[in-house]
Amino acid sequence: MPIHLRDLHCVHQQSGAPISECRTALEAAAGHVDDALHLLARNKQMPAPIATDSNNPFDGPDWFTGPPLTRTALEAAQAALGYRFPAAYVDLLYTQNGGCPRRDCFPMQRPTSWAADHIAITGIRGIGGRYGIDIATEHTIHADWGYPRFGFVFAETPTAGHTVLMFDYSACGPTGEPRVVWVDMYGEEPEVIVLARSFTDFLAGLDDEPAHPDGVQL
Repeated sequence: MPIHLRDLHCVHQQSGAPISECRTALEAAAGHVDDALHLLARNKQMPAPIATDSNNPFDGPDWFTGPPLTRTALEAAQAALGYRFPAAYVDLLYTQNGGCPRRDCFPMQRPTSWAADHIAITGIRGIGGRYGIDIATEHTIHADWGYPRFGFVFAETPTAGHTVLMFDYSACGPTGEPRVVWVDMYGEEPEVIVLARSFTDFLAGLDDEPAHPDGVQL
């Protein structure tokens, strides 16, 4: 979309950033001055490129990566879905708006339909983009698969929809801190297994060296 010179001048004056960076921020923010200023402010807090950050959980293909996240897009997604997203999840998406995780296995204390001692994920969804979170996508996948209505799908697995990871707000309400759960649709009824009390705990539990790396049907 065309960038108005007055908006570019406004962002440049308020941020003090070079004109080229202001233009890039405005383009990413679809012309919203406040969102562009927010993006520039966050970039100042994270001067090192994400690709060189050893703490970055993402690595590999960008199938699940949406455009740089803005406050407007975040607020719209939360309003459409009716849930306040976990703060740690939002912070991650502001750093990189979804992607394929470097550590893609989560240890389990019991067998699942995927493997004897772990589950696997292929991507953490961002907001917007081809495979990101939006209200139309959520309505479609819930209608197609019959996932529980206690939250929304935030991570995909290698089973092409038969299993997913969801935020479960059933105990905390739509503005609380949701649990992370594994939802298995292979049976007649969904099987729900709690993985972590929070998204922070879930990220901390991800592993890349399961005892049995290949998924098996049990």
